[in-house]
Amino acid sequence: MLEKVRKTINKYSLLQKGDRVLVAVSGGPDSVALLLALLKIKKEYSLTLGVAHVNYHLRKNESNKDRDFVKKLAEKYGLPFFAAEINGKKEFKGGDLQEKAREFRYAFFSEAVRELKAGKLAIGHNRDDQVETVLMRFLRGAGAGGLTGIPVKRGFAPGVTLIRPLFETKREAIELFLKKNKIRARRDKSNYKDVYLRNKLRLRLLPLLKKEYNNRIEENIFRMAEILAPEDDFLRKEALKTIKNACGEYFIPEKALNALPAGLKQRALRELIRLEKGDLKGLESKHLTGVAEQKKSRSLPGGRSLLCTGGKIIVVKNKETTGPESKRLKVPGITVFGNKKVAVTIKDMVKYFGGKNEAFLDAKKVSPPLFLRSRRAGDRFMPFGMTKYKKVQDFMVDEKIPAYKRAQVPVLTDARGEILWLAGYRPDERFRVTKKTKKIICLKLLEVK
Repeated sequence: MLEKVRKTINKYSLLQKGDRVLVAVSGGPDSVALLLALLKIKKEYSLTLGVAHVNYHLRKNESNKDRDFVKKLAEKYGLPFFAAEINGKKEFKGGDLQEKAREFRYAFFSEAVRELKAGKLAIGHNRDDQVETVLMRFLRGAGAGGLTGIPVKRGFAPGVTLIRPLFETKREAIELFLKKNKIRARRDKSNYKDVYLRNKLRLRLLPLLKKEYNNRIEENIFRMAEILAPEDDFLRKEALKTIKNACGEYFIPEKALNALPAGLKQRALRELIRLEKGDLKGLESKHLTGVAEQKKSRSLPGGRSLLCTGGKIIVVKNKETTGPESKRLKVPGITVFGNKKVAVTIKDMVKYFGGKNEAFLDAKKVSPPLFLRSRRAGDRFMPFGMTKYKKVQDFMVDEKIPAYKRAQVPVLTDARGEILWLAGYRPDERFRVTKKTKKIICLKLLEVK
């Protein structure tokens, strides 16, 4: 098994000499074998190791025994031990328990890698896990991308890579490795009950396929995923070429999407959603069909929508259709409003009067305090350079501001409710700086990073 781990590490460049590695250890056979294997090659790679464990308290006293076992293991080898505990039965109510547990676990790992100053997070997934994942996704109707299964490595956090050194190691070899090293790992009895889909595949379907149809089924599934992975990576890179970024917003030009071969269209949309949302959880083909061709919008899982507007395809958060109601502006200072922030300074005079993301107002003409809010029905102001009032709605239409963005435009008002500036677009003529101005309110609109 150790030789297989070495080959996997070298084949996929999982480790470099001097790496600091946080090892996720549940106490089960896979994670314990992973830790032991990394300890055996620790000097070879000049590794610094740490151990992370999460106790969900889902298995009564057994959960505490898992924690104590892993803690003693870390102490035995003189490794830093990072632990997190949560009452899973209480905190994970409502929704997918496994998904919520995963979110908690990875949030904790993010903190632990920072504390250890690690560049790698090692997880104990093995070859059998990969086979089960691919088969599970096949049964759910996944495309080629889903059939590549679990990646052997991927980005986890800035400067941190998640790695799976046991990726090509069979579960059978792991058990033998532990037996030879006289280590008895903890066992989760729920893994032997056919309650979850993965358990049903492992305990019932795979043995049936192996016995009745193909005794090399597991090897074939693993090889299929291996073949698909580089092909999927190439197609993903081709799809990404159609995605543009302007002012912090990812989009696909409608013409560019329609010009793509059929096999790349949905891939491009998927990558667009991944960039904006961070994942593709719950996404199905039905969410992507006909967006560009029929100029239709589609609701997406996770409170987002895919829109075809202004000649481009974008992903927006549904909750962003309305912005914060009102927020007092710090003068001077920086005020965050939705996904924007406004920086304010007071100056005697300026020679530069900026662009659309800046505004300069005569402080004497303004009635403090100042507020940021979203637009309201009936809003009107006197756009800079004009002598008559104009409805904000009409101004936004004339400026071709997309409908999904209008509620996100910060509206700056004073104590009397007068609109001083549509942030990012136009200040009000009535508050313009003149030769008689003595104090100037200087405003700058910035993106929240």
